[in-house]
Amino acid sequence: MAEQDSNLWGQIKLETWSDTPCTLGRIANERDVQEGRAVFYVDGPSQAADIPLPRCALLHEDGSKILPVILIQAESRDDGEVLVGYRPLSGGNGICMLGEVDLLEGPNEMFR
Repeated sequence: MAEQDSNLWGQIKLETWSDTPCTLGRIANERDVQEGRAVFYVDGPSQAADIPLPRCALLHEDGSKILPVILIQAESRDDGEVLVGYRPLSGGNGICMLGEVDLLEGPNEMFR
């Protein structure tokens, strides 16, 4: 985990995916993003979505490519849409709509 702490958006080791910092039970703020617990923050109405975090998921990119990711943030907008912040295992981060990912209970064969 020390390696993950020194590089906020670095590679996530599969054996420690469940230790990935996240924002749970509340909306994220600027400090959460700066400290790697969230990918975005919204200065406006939103609420935490009821999704256990961190959470393994499969992101459907460009309609055909599937990317294993760890969700670290989930927030509902006033219109009911849920935005999620994620981290690919290889490093980096991103934002997508909840409908663009398949939620998993844990890593599957795509994570290997």
